[in-house]
Amino acid sequence: MSMEFLRVISEQRLPYVIHTPADIDRLRVLRAADLVTAFIPPSERAPDQRAIRQLAQVESITAKGKLALNKATSAFIEL
Repeated sequence: MSMEFLRVISEQRLPYVIHTPADIDRLRVLRAADLVTAFIPPSERAPDQRAIRQLAQVESITAKGKLALNKATSAFIEL
């Protein structure tokens, strides 16, 4: 889930580089929700249609992202 990935990011030293395609997709979701600022290069394909390995970089967790983390943590503690 995206909030779990946001929590993982929050535990890293920023800027944080992401390598795996699945994590880059999760990062796209977080960035689209304005929870992080990140550099994600556009997807590229090699001439034989294989995906070219990409790197993405998380620059920061936004105020909205920090608030979401706090709410998620509070909800978890209350259970």
